[in-house]
Amino acid sequence: MEKQDQLLMKKQNRLLVLELIRTMSPISRIQLSKVTKMSPTSITRIVQELQEEGFVRESLIESTSIGRRPTLLELCPDVLYTIGVELDRRIVRVGLVDFLGELVDFKIFQRKSQESYRETLNNIHEKTLQIINENHIELKKVIGLGVGLPGSIDYEKGIVKISEQLQWGNIPLADDLKELTTHNVIIDNELKMKIIAENTIGQSIDSDNCILLGIGSGIGAAILLHGEVHRGTSNNAGEIGHTVIDPNGLICHCGKVGCLSTYISESAIIADANKVKPIHSIEEVYDAYRSKETWACNIMDRVTTYIALAVSNMACLYEPEYIILSGHLIDELPGIGKFIEEKCDRYIWQSIRQNLKIVYSKLGSEGVVRGAAIQAQKVLLDL
Repeated sequence: MEKQDQLLMKKQNRLLVLELIRTMSPISRIQLSKVTKMSPTSITRIVQELQEEGFVRESLIESTSIGRRPTLLELCPDVLYTIGVELDRRIVRVGLVDFLGELVDFKIFQRKSQESYRETLNNIHEKTLQIINENHIELKKVIGLGVGLPGSIDYEKGIVKISEQLQWGNIPLADDLKELTTHNVIIDNELKMKIIAENTIGQSIDSDNCILLGIGSGIGAAILLHGEVHRGTSNNAGEIGHTVIDPNGLICHCGKVGCLSTYISESAIIADANKVKPIHSIEEVYDAYRSKETWACNIMDRVTTYIALAVSNMACLYEPEYIILSGHLIDELPGIGKFIEEKCDRYIWQSIRQNLKIVYSKLGSEGVVRGAAIQAQKVLLDL
């Protein structure tokens, strides 16, 4: 038991040193010793091991007028890679990410709406091999895949419990992909993957408490509390699309009445638009809004009100430092943010509003892919 405890502590110390080099690079051994409160001898030993294994390298800063140039440490970006995958109804996005979390390559592929489960798996396998081969990466350096997709996900068992967008249910996606690709695979809800990216390379790097709202075909949220993804009992925390906002409202596809998604989803927007004129896509509504057509402005005024109410409810429940707005609506209509913020000023309790930063994701279509790859690295990296 004592030996196991020592091995665990050694592994934790190595991970701590590695993470500090990642976040504070370039950094010296003396600085590492001060921050970790480990002895200089222990730091030197850990750093030497990490250098021998290819994770860490030395770099010299510019010389000073007096004394020796300090030797600093940084990570080796090409020591390993992970693949990030985003699955949606009509799109598959695949990205290759290095050890620094940088996107080396990124590709977008169309997915047929009636594509079978096996066809989708085969396409992911094919695109994964393509992106690895085109970048001349040794297969042994790819430690695994992370997949983000819409739906209720058992991330521990790697099972898609239900994905309405993909029309999948009780699917062992992680095991099936591992069998096909031979890579270790982790899966999770797309927004939970995306908040990992936001907290690592995006808008909330300096925050341990933040919320990401995704507004597109539906609306959902991912919640980060004390630096960890808040999952709830069965990984469904953040499903705000099914919070009831009008007990006398419309029937939702979940069977309840008055869910938020029945007022804010793309299908709801299109249905409202069709009360005025024939509309076949959300892009037509957005174009009409940009052209300041009255009916489109009225619809989007209602939509921004409900978004602001959702932001207010999440802010009051969790009091985060940041709420990050993202998704198709935000990407397509960046100017709409000011109207959402104005309504947030009206609805959010002032004691919370004064400390809350409402920001907008800048990761675009890469966000889920980068978050999935970064999470795969965190989970699958074995030191």
